[in-house]
This record gives sequence, structure tokens and C-alpha cells, in this order.
Amino acid sequence: MTIRWLFVLVAFTCGLARAQDVPPPPRPQDTGPSLDTTLKFLADKINDEGRVGYTAFVTDTSQPGVEWSNKFTAAVSNLAADAKACRISFHWRTEVNGSSADDKDYDIDLKDVRTIVVMPQEQNQKQIDALRGHSAWSSRIEPNIFTLIVRRAKGIENVFLFSDEGMAGRVAKAMQHAVELCVGGNKEPF
Repeated sequence: MTIRWLFVLVAFTCGLARAQDVPPPPRPQDTGPSLDTTLKFLADKINDEGRVGYTAFVTDTSQPGVEWSNKFTAAVSNLAADAKACRISFHWRTEVNGSSADDKDYDIDLKDVRTIVVMPQEQNQKQIDALRGHSAWSSRIEPNIFTLIVRRAKGIENVFLFSDEGMAGRVAKAMQHAVELCVGGNKEPF
């Protein structure tokens, strides 16, 4: 009889333990800088980069002896960030061989950013040439520069050029942090 009461007591105690609400684990502390601080860092570092120039030496491997070069300059100016709207705006100016190729204002809604990638401009140029049907073109970029690419829906991309790979990586990491703060983190379970 004692064993039976002991079994009932154990079963009753286990039932009570399961019935009690277990408090959720503590919410992790917010880590990293605030959105305002992150956007200020982005504005400072991108505006500080100023004008970036390079030369692309191109060879058409499908036609022996066909080579040419183009001199590029690109500058981002007046980058401003709006934390409430989760948006950055800037002016982009590009010249190719001294002639204006692009000179206008752009906005990036950080909630729309899909990916952020940093790569050498040489690799970026190869991808651009292939997309335009020139996979036989091979470009050598001097001096070596790095491209931060912000990709959004519908194939929209914005690029920021950096002379230093480390700085390009830091800015990419900050931009990713800003995107996460704007979107509210990844809510997808997988």
C-alpha cells in the first residue's frame, strides 16, 4: 500500500509541475549601436570616401589584340540619413573618360534591401560585362578598389566605391545592422 501511495504522490507532483506556467527566457539585451548612431557612421564614412578614380584595362578575349581602357571617377556626396523613414539619400556622379555618365540623386529605403555584398571592382565589372552579353571581356582595374553593392527588389542596385577593403567591409556591416534595425530583425522561422 505504501508503494501505491508513493506512486500517486509522485504522479500528482509531476502533474502539478507540468501545469504551472514556465516564464519565457529573458529577452536578450539589444546589442550594437542605435539606428541613429549607425546611420551617422554610414553618412560619415561614405561621405568621407569622396571621389574614387580608377582605370579599367579591357581585353576582348574573343578577338586577339583588341584592347582598350576607360578612366572612371565616381563620387557620392551629400549622403543624408533619415532614421524615422529608414532611408538614406545621396547624390551620385560618375564620369567615364571625362564625360558625365550619371549625375543624379538616389534614395535607398533600408526596409527594401535584400542583400549587401562587398567585392573587388574587377569582379563586379566581370559580372556587369557578362550580364550585358560581353562574357569574353576581361577587365583589369587599377588601382584596386572595392565595391559595396546594395541590392533591392526588381534587380535595383546601388554601389558605393572604396579604396580600402577594410572600410568597405565596415560600412557593409553597419549597413546590414541598419537594415536589421529598420526591418526589426529576421522574423522568418527558417
